[in-house]
Amino acid sequence: MALQSWQDGPTRSAIIEFVARVSREVDPVERVAVFDNDGTLWCEKPMYIQLDFIVRRLADKVAADPSLAEGQPYLAAHNGDLQWFGGAITKHYQGDDTDLKTLAAAVLSLHDSVKVEDHAAAVGTFFAEAMHPTLHRRYLECTYAPMVELLRYLADHEFACYIVSGGGRDFMRPVTSQIYGIPPERVVGSAQGLKFVGADGYGDLLLQPALDIWDDGPEKPVRIWNR
Repeated sequence: MALQSWQDGPTRSAIIEFVARVSREVDPVERVAVFDNDGTLWCEKPMYIQLDFIVRRLADKVAADPSLAEGQPYLAAHNGDLQWFGGAITKHYQGDDTDLKTLAAAVLSLHDSVKVEDHAAAVGTFFAEAMHPTLHRRYLECTYAPMVELLRYLADHEFACYIVSGGGRDFMRPVTSQIYGIPPERVVGSAQGLKFVGADGYGDLLLQPALDIWDDGPEKPVRIWNR
């Protein structure tokens, strides 16, 4: 039975009817479905998964250089003060970006001149080891089963499914194939700048301490069209 995790009701029926109609009337190359990620495909409570990754990295920097704990966001990371991080996001949506700018500057500097492959490896290690603080299971297992089922149902009907998220593109891409069946090239998100360093046909892509894309709000449809 299709969409077994969904209750048999008007929502499930509407999805099945929609997919059936599109399959009859729309050419496969035009079947595109776009999904948010945080809170839609994987858990975002009690905090964003990427925030946990960031807090751990900030805390590691404080461990290496205790003087960093004299200022934010390193002090909050060192003390495990998640309220400060949540407050920065809340203030942003209320129009005050003071704390968010402080946080962003620190986050962007975390991976300054890191190879994209090394960053992906660090993300992979995080997902392999880190546990959700309240569900006590690996983050790889903290997806919403009905939504993953929907992604696969759409893919079976020749839809190209994309993720378009405010979360980090390079944080999501290492795991989306494994947990969603969505390849990296179909993941659109916020991103740091990149720089190629090399010569004679060899080199590396390095992350830069500057924001290239903040994929949130009205920026999302722009990025969907761009992709």
